[in-house]
Amino acid sequence: MLRNYDALGYYEILGVRPDDDQELIKRQYYKQAKFWHPDHNEASDALEKFQKVAVAYDVLKNKETKLQYDLLSLIYNQHNFPPLGSLKIYKNQKNKDDPALRVLKQRRVKAQGKNVAIYESKDICNIKEAREMVFNTSLHNWLLGWWGKGAFRKNLAALKFNYGAVYVDDNDNLQLMLHNALAYAQEKNAEMAWIYAQQALLLVAGNAYAERLINEFIQTLDYYPKATVKLPYWSPSDLQFRQWFVPLVLALLVFSASILALQKNGWLKFNLVPKQETFYEEREYAGGVVVPYDMVDAKLIKVEDEMNSLKYIYNFSADCLVYNGPDERYGVFGKAIKKQTVRVVAYTVNKAWYKIIIDSGETGFVRKQCLAKGMGNPVPNRSHVYQE
Repeated sequence: MLRNYDALGYYEILGVRPDDDQELIKRQYYKQAKFWHPDHNEASDALEKFQKVAVAYDVLKNKETKLQYDLLSLIYNQHNFPPLGSLKIYKNQKNKDDPALRVLKQRRVKAQGKNVAIYESKDICNIKEAREMVFNTSLHNWLLGWWGKGAFRKNLAALKFNYGAVYVDDNDNLQLMLHNALAYAQEKNAEMAWIYAQQALLLVAGNAYAERLINEFIQTLDYYPKATVKLPYWSPSDLQFRQWFVPLVLALLVFSASILALQKNGWLKFNLVPKQETFYEEREYAGGVVVPYDMVDAKLIKVEDEMNSLKYIYNFSADCLVYNGPDERYGVFGKAIKKQTVRVVAYTVNKAWYKIIIDSGETGFVRKQCLAKGMGNPVPNRSHVYQE
């Protein structure tokens, strides 16, 4: 994962190692400078070597710049090594400072006929921005990645790559962490430098050399949080779920369309509306006359109570129709007014209908939602509802 410890060859040109002390580095500088001085060295590259010796010593003679060079050598090589002292801070997609940045790598496949194009992106973003990017890439691949010669295998490989690429314990993210730690320290923002250094420390776990360098850098910040700091969280499982969301929705749409097509053609029949329980019955008499059959008392759950008890006393929560049986098809017995007091004497097993008795002693059926618990309007003397 880590590259080397001498990206620009500074230690090599001086003939020293990173662990050597400053005195040895100084002695080696004088020795190499004397040897490569073009006044008495006639080699064709003497001037170039002499200048490199001077540049190397200028960096390594100072503990701060030496540490910066050592850390950057972990993540950069000779070809992409950034300029010391002027590091650019990586920011989020809105160009804002952000302690929770990661490198997100994604592949897009666009297939059309014989043409199959694969585009790989490498974006620096936070988790919120990554969610949107992952979803958009997944949507693109699932809709546009299959329609070309040989595209199926390539798109499948891209989907697999994207699924695993949301994990960020790689060199690209270590490079981001260390780079931003050094860049924020350069800008005197110790808090952000500390947060990025701590995150980098997690990525180099097990590498004693890298751990030592990063811990030395953290010490130079002289920053000590006043409270426990919770490091930014990156959720690979969240991003992987978003990659599955698109195919799951597409599969659901295809399944629903298939069910509707089968049902439309009569190959599949089922009723999505649950059958409503009813107590309504009819009887046919001579001459073909059909009338409602209102003998439903056997199907009711009856309640027994004293006339002076309030346990089953209810009142109407609004003006309500009273029916002859536990179904609107039995016909209307009468109309009750809001707050009229009644007694419940039975109810259906599903408690959808209550059988009530009114002051005159007559009974009828009402929906449960029509009743409110407790006494409403006062009852008259000799009422069949309530007597003290």
